[in-house]
Parts: sequence; structure tokens; C-alpha cells
Amino acid sequence: MSEGARDQLYLALRLGTLDHWFEEHEPIPFIVDDVLLTFDDARATAALKVLAAMSERNQVLFFTHHEHLVELAKIACRDNGVERVHVVTGWVS
Repeated sequence: MSEGARDQLYLALRLGTLDHWFEEHEPIPFIVDDVLLTFDDARATAALKVLAAMSERNQVLFFTHHEHLVELAKIACRDNGVERVHVVTGWVS
């Protein structure tokens, strides 16, 4: 299995587990850091749309240092009706 396929499977399992969690628990933040590095743009956009939909019921924090993923996130979120995409630049220490 390629690294990209493993990353996609990992994210799918995490999202499925969290979806199951919400059936009986209060929402919790979902935090990911550069989880889409090995995704091509089409798969990254699809994953970002899922994250945007998820943000309707809980907070999603998506960290990346890749500008093209930020642009894909803005498009994916807009397509899902999400208007809040915050971009923070610079280092936090």
C-alpha cells in the first residue's frame, strides 16, 4: 500500500471513529496537522469538503504550511457553505 493510500485510509478511519463518537457524546474538536500532504488535489479537495461538513457540528482545526492546501480549503469550505477559514501566518513560540 502506498504512503498516500495509507494516509487516506488513516484519515477515513479517524473520521469514521469520530462520527461514531458523536452518536453518544458531546462534540470535541478535531485537530489535524498536514494530514493531506500525500493527497493529490482531487483527493485533498474531497477530504476538505468532508472536514468542512464536519465543522457544522464541531470545531475543526486544520494546520498546514502548504499554501495550495489553504486555497483548496477555502474553495471546499465555500462549496459547503462554511464562511470561516482563518489563515495565520508566522511562527508561534
